[in-house]
Amino acid sequence: MITKNKTALEINTELDLSNTIRDFTNTLVETAHYKNYESASKRYKNDQEAQKALQEYQAKAKDLQTKQMFNTMTQAEKKDLERLWQVFLEYTSVQGYFDAQGELQALCRACAQVISDNCGLDYAAACGASCCG
Repeated sequence: MITKNKTALEINTELDLSNTIRDFTNTLVETAHYKNYESASKRYKNDQEAQKALQEYQAKAKDLQTKQMFNTMTQAEKKDLERLWQVFLEYTSVQGYFDAQGELQALCRACAQVISDNCGLDYAAACGASCCG
C-alpha cells in the first residue's frame, strides 16, 4: 500500500512539475525580453553584411588558431583580428542582438534566483553552465 501511494505521489509530483515548467516556459516566451530577443535575432541573422563580417572574422581566427594556441601571433595579426571583430560589432543588428541577449540572460538569471530562493537549491549552480550562470 505504501509503495502504491508513493508511486501515485511521484506521478502527481512529476505531472505538477511538468505543468509548472510548461506554464513557466509559456510565460517566458510571452515576455517583452524574449520577444525582443527573437526579433533582434531575426534581424541579425538576416543582416547579410553583418554575417559576412562575422565570416571574415571567423576565417581569420581559424587561420590564426595554431598561432594563438602557441602564442606566436604577431602584433599585426592580433590587430587585424581585433579590427575584424570591431567591424563586426559595429553593425546595428549585432549590437541589438547582443543587447537583447544580455537582457534575456538577466531575466533568466533573475528567474533562476527566484527558483533558488523558493526551493532552497542554487538552481543555476545545479544546472551547470547555462544562460543563467
